[in-house]
Order: sequence, then C-alpha cells, then structure tokens
Amino acid sequence: MLGRIAVTIAAYLLCVFYFKEDITAVGQLFGLTGFWALFIPSALVGFSVYRIADLDHWGIWDALGFLIIGGIAMLAITSDPETTLFELIKGVVSFSIAAILGALALRGGRKA
Repeated sequence: MLGRIAVTIAAYLLCVFYFKEDITAVGQLFGLTGFWALFIPSALVGFSVYRIADLDHWGIWDALGFLIIGGIAMLAITSDPETTLFELIKGVVSFSIAAILGALALRGGRKA
C-alpha cells in the first residue's frame, strides 16, 4: 500500500514539476486554464498510476489507466485531439482483436 502511494506521489510530482509545460498544454486542449490545466491531467495520471501499481488485482480499470496515460502522452506529443482519438480507437480495437484471438488460441480453437 505504501509503495503504491509512493509511486503515485512520484508520478504526480514528475507531472507537476518536470513535465509542467506538456501537461499544461494537454490541459489547455481540454479547455482548462491556469492551475486547473496543470492539476487535472496530473491528477488523472496520478490516479492511473495508483490503479496500475496494484499488481495483485489487474482488470478493466488498469486498462483504462493505461489508456488515460497513453492518451495524455499522445496529446502532449501531437497536440491534435482528433488524431489522438483516432489512434486510441485504433489501438483499443487492435488490442481487443489480439486478446480475442489469444483467448481462442489458448482454448484450442475450433474442434474439427
């Protein structure tokens, strides 16, 4: 528990101090200004890291955490919400298809 909190605080502080310009730019793409442009995306990254750091219980919320972190990183890189949305949809669909095919392969596929 303390390890998860320490990693979350470290990720939040990195967002606030080291990646300040990038996080603020992402916040401005969301329509936020000033303090909120820095705080809200940093808090989203912090909550996502907190959720992902629970290595014993992984599930859909962890996938959502990775999606949030990836979306914020892609927005910081491209500064284009439309392109980022298309890339996120493409990634989610391709990973979903890969997961379905992997599950079918583990099950043994179709009986002939």
